[in-house]
Amino acid sequence: MLWYLQRIFFKVVSLFLFQLTLFNRSRFLIGVDVGFEKLIPAVIFPQASFVCTTMDISLFRSIAGQYDNLRRTQSVDMMNVISHQIEDQIIHHQLPVDFYAGFQRFSHFPDQLRRYSRLGAICRRVYVLGIADYQPPSIQGIEFIELAPTSALTREWFLLVDTPDFWATLVAQEIERNRSFSKGERQFDCFWSYDEVVVDRISLLMSQIMETLYKPVQQRHYGNQNNHITEINSRMLANIEQSEQISQRRWCLLQVLHEATEIVATSPAQLVNHIAAILHSIFGADGVLVAFKSNDGCYGIPATAGDANGKDWKMPLTKGISGYAIQQARVVHIQDTNQWQDSEALMPSARSLLAAPIVGRRVYGAIAVGATKVNHWNTEDSKTLVAVAKIVASYIDQILLRTAHKNGQPTTGVPIVMG
Repeated sequence: MLWYLQRIFFKVVSLFLFQLTLFNRSRFLIGVDVGFEKLIPAVIFPQASFVCTTMDISLFRSIAGQYDNLRRTQSVDMMNVISHQIEDQIIHHQLPVDFYAGFQRFSHFPDQLRRYSRLGAICRRVYVLGIADYQPPSIQGIEFIELAPTSALTREWFLLVDTPDFWATLVAQEIERNRSFSKGERQFDCFWSYDEVVVDRISLLMSQIMETLYKPVQQRHYGNQNNHITEINSRMLANIEQSEQISQRRWCLLQVLHEATEIVATSPAQLVNHIAAILHSIFGADGVLVAFKSNDGCYGIPATAGDANGKDWKMPLTKGISGYAIQQARVVHIQDTNQWQDSEALMPSARSLLAAPIVGRRVYGAIAVGATKVNHWNTEDSKTLVAVAKIVASYIDQILLRTAHKNGQPTTGVPIVMG
């Protein structure tokens, strides 16, 4: 009975303190634009909306109606991006805060295990809320709060940090799937805010959920908050720029494949020269060479582009990145030529090298590209170069097959190279 009365007392006191805080602020902030709306007296948030006798509180519904114009539909990937911005700020500045995170269900937690282990070591306390459909590991500094399956919070993704120096909240509700969503895709109606009134409200509701006494922040340091927001915005801009660069790069890679296919259809006689040219101009290689294996343990170089040397030369298979790719019938990637035991005499200015074998019914040769920067080539570049090499190999296969049929020779004798 005493425990029940204490719960009632904490709720009443929490509501009173919050209303008092809003009233004190309203006396000097009425009519002043604080970023989201003009503050009005304490009636802005009626006390009835915080009464939670069953503890089935929805953070999202508590603010969604008032800030409808700031809500956005976000994917899981974008929700992770936003969440990571708030979490990273705490990690980078080693902020000893109380941090609240709604995971909907504990089975979503393992993907964030390393990140939250760091948060647990930094924060005063991390509270993770969700349905207990998974037994989470014991992590120092993290407390897992089980939600009833019928709780409104099981449909919500939320974060909360509320201190004098940094305050922010992310509140989202999962949208019920319909036919427009692909299988397995999850979408969220999302609201992300640094507004102190919104954060105060979420903090009050969280105190009710946790059944603790609500302690509003009495004095906020707006200069520190502005610095935090500036850092987060800078990171977000950097992410956008990086995404744009990646999109631009992928467009270039697709253009390379389109051009290579077009050459086979329109100008096959100049295939290798055109391939070298597009890898230099569109793919962005500083040097390009196309090599074909001969029967005397060497390879010839019928085409080059950029700063690559050796057009019409012959080189032993034991030399150069092209020789390695031909001999091993696999992609060879040298991130830093200074760390390579061999050297590439045909592209002396290259600091990173990439070569893909031209493999059809046998190994015909290789295409090699070089860049003057270390660590220039990535996995997508490698896959694109392999695809270009396959286009060339397929064309050679067709020529050999047509020649064999024309001369009445069997095609089954052509060896198939594996690897």
